[in-house]
Amino acid sequence: MTVSWISDPIFWVFAVPALSISGLLMQMILSLFRCCAAFNLRGKAVQLKWWMIPATSGLCCLAWGLAALAVYLRTP
Repeated sequence: MTVSWISDPIFWVFAVPALSISGLLMQMILSLFRCCAAFNLRGKAVQLKWWMIPATSGLCCLAWGLAALAVYLRTP
């Protein structure tokens, strides 16, 4: 029986944080189209700064890259 990458627990260790960072990034981008450019983080309104979207997108790319690297290195 072969194991698929989607059922690999090591992949999910890296993919779950990447998914949450992606959701945060999407919330930040969508907040640009609201009146006050603020997004909610743990129930508090956070005013968007100029560096937040580029930093979060870089972190998102890094997290998804680590998830892809984990799959690549564990694939025989």
